[in-house]
Amino acid sequence: MRVGSDCYSCLLEQGRRVLRLCTADGKKMRSVEQFLATRYSQEAVPALLGTELYRFLRELTGRRDAFSSVKYRANTTALRVLPAAREMVSSSPDRLAAAVRAAIAGNLMDFAVYGENTCEEVLRKALDEDPVIDHTSHFGALVEGGKNVLYLLDNAGEIVLDMLLIEELQRRGSTVTAAVKSEPVFNDATLEDARQVGLDRMCRVITTGDMVGVDLRRASAEFIREVERAELVVAKGQGHFETLDEYTEKPLVFLLRAKCASVAEVLGVPRGSGVVLVRNI
Repeated sequence: MRVGSDCYSCLLEQGRRVLRLCTADGKKMRSVEQFLATRYSQEAVPALLGTELYRFLRELTGRRDAFSSVKYRANTTALRVLPAAREMVSSSPDRLAAAVRAAIAGNLMDFAVYGENTCEEVLRKALDEDPVIDHTSHFGALVEGGKNVLYLLDNAGEIVLDMLLIEELQRRGSTVTAAVKSEPVFNDATLEDARQVGLDRMCRVITTGDMVGVDLRRASAEFIREVERAELVVAKGQGHFETLDEYTEKPLVFLLRAKCASVAEVLGVPRGSGVVLVRNI
């Protein structure tokens, strides 16, 4: 996916949020503006441009993980919601659909986009919201009998509710490998987050690199092997949609909230919509 009409302003705002967390030096924002001005083009992929921006911000501020405390609080909030979400899934006549709703609700946890942590009340309400694009039945058919599933995780906090969908896939006989970031990038989940919430005790956890979404041209040999081994890839969040929208090699399930106008326009849904989109079947 290429940049849309509001991507530039969104990237600027994300840069501003990182600086607010790291420094009181307002002059550094000018450096962010100059950085984006030299790299922004209509052919750019927003997630990859965001990756470049975060790497620049890391050098500019000297902070490896600007969102460390934000991510810890997001994980803690989601863990408080987890029992109610698990009860919702276990009592549902369609456990897969309920687990998918929980996972998409978790995609609301995005400090980098919203500028604040999503509260428990909002998360609990979102558990009952149906996706606007809903290919859950196709998803269910793809995992019938159990498959090797590679699950690409998105944000800290959000990964807690992804655990319910991972549990359901395992219950149906699938082997799930979860992938997080190898280094901090905005508020995306890392191995540290996976350990905090107990994901590493549920399934094997690997890393994709220090980038928003994934870039298969630059990914590690280990990650490429996992992609090749997988029979199905589940990709959470806008960053993975932006970087894998043109991927055609094997079945792919996108789970996300269309949080910006550009992604909503590409998907043809209202902004804020939940999406379960199956490709390549």
